[in-house]
Amino acid sequence: MLPDWGARLRRTSIIDGSEFKRKTAAGAVAGALAIMEVMPPQYKRMLGGPSLKVDLHTGAVAEGVLTFIITLAVLWIIIRGPRSPVVKTWMVAVSTVAMVVAGAGYTGPAMNPANAFGWAYINNRHNTWEQFYVYWICPFVGAIVAGWFFRIIFPQRAEKAKKA
Repeated sequence: MLPDWGARLRRTSIIDGSEFKRKTAAGAVAGALAIMEVMPPQYKRMLGGPSLKVDLHTGAVAEGVLTFIITLAVLWIIIRGPRSPVVKTWMVAVSTVAMVVAGAGYTGPAMNPANAFGWAYINNRHNTWEQFYVYWICPFVGAIVAGWFFRIIFPQRAEKAKKA
C-alpha cells in the first residue's frame, strides 16, 4: 500500500488519498476480524498485530526507517527492477520478510498504517498516541520521503515525442 502511495504522490489529490486510506483501514479491520474468526482458539493468543517493544521515539524512528527502506525497495523492484513478474514477486517477498525480521525487536513492524490499525482496532488500542505516532505518522513520512528520494535518484525518462 505505502509504496503505491509514495509513487503516486504527485498524482493523488488529498481527497482521493483520504478516501483510499479510509477504505484500506476498513479492509484491514475486516481482514483482522476474519483472521480472528478462522484461527483455532488455542492459537488466538498468538495474534495481536504489531506492538511497541522499545520506547516511543525509538519505535517511531524504526517504523519510519523500515517503511522508507521497504518502499524504496518496492519502487525499485517494480519500476526499475527485473522484467520477470515471478522474480519481482520473489524480490518483494524477500524484502518484506527481511524488514519484518529486522524490525521484530522494535515494533513488530507493520510498515503499513492500515495493517497496524486493523489489529489495533480489534484489540481496542486504535485510539492511542502510540498508534498514531508510531504506526501512522512515521510510516507516512518514510514512504513519502522514499518516493521523493526515488524520483531524485531515478528521474522519469523523457518520453519521445510522437512523430506526426
